[in-house]
Amino acid sequence: MPNVTVRGPEAPRTIESLDPVFTVKNLSVFYGDYEAVRGVDMLIGNREITAMIGPSGCGKSTVLRCFNRMNDLIPGARPAGTIQYHGEDLYGDHVDPIEVRRRIGMVFQKPNPFPKSIYDNIAYGPKVNGVKGKMDDIVEEALTKAALWDEVKGKLKQNALSLSGGQQQRLCIARAIAVKPEVILMDEPCSALDPIATTKIEDLMQELAHDYTIVIVTHNMQQAARVSHRTAFFTAEVDDAGVRHGRLVEFDETSRIFTNPSDKRTEDYITGRFG
Repeated sequence: MPNVTVRGPEAPRTIESLDPVFTVKNLSVFYGDYEAVRGVDMLIGNREITAMIGPSGCGKSTVLRCFNRMNDLIPGARPAGTIQYHGEDLYGDHVDPIEVRRRIGMVFQKPNPFPKSIYDNIAYGPKVNGVKGKMDDIVEEALTKAALWDEVKGKLKQNALSLSGGQQQRLCIARAIAVKPEVILMDEPCSALDPIATTKIEDLMQELAHDYTIVIVTHNMQQAARVSHRTAFFTAEVDDAGVRHGRLVEFDETSRIFTNPSDKRTEDYITGRFG
């Protein structure tokens, strides 16, 4: 059976009592005529960490970007099926994508601070979005929540690019927090970091899950096992016409995915037999 150590957060709620933030039904994602991901059904629980794992090219990041409509920015990309956000169609005609991205923040694989001061990196979003409150307090609160305040409080006017990679990634998390989102999406946020910085980000994720819903894409199965409440395993399948599509194989509580998966493809991936 899988030999990945599961040291996750407290047990997740049952599916029946989940109070989902996102309800995904029969989601497919197209780039032009190409169906990159096919037939995804899943629920994202409020103030839980959901991990998406699977081999490269299986659609994890494509699905993640659907949750804050980042795929809208890619020519030819379009979803089919439905994604509901608190029961409302996230892609409804009345929905403002800019407001979606304020409520649903994004942290990317490579830290991408603005070439500005640490302070201005955090203050930029609240200023643009008209967040109410004293800016100094907003900046301090965001950096504190991102476990960075004590390290940078004496150098807020320094260029953010002078920070280490791990500090830059926590700065990007603080920047996302500063605009008061409900959800934080993370696309392989630790892949460019060393083990010590990775541990700090993982600890931070578990702390943030008390206040935010978090969805993370990761190639690191140990990371998924350590931090998430639920895990979605994706794979890529080739259809009869020889076309490759991403598919969701299994979605369940993380402890069950890593110790007693219901699909042999999941077990084979976790144990290293393929992928």
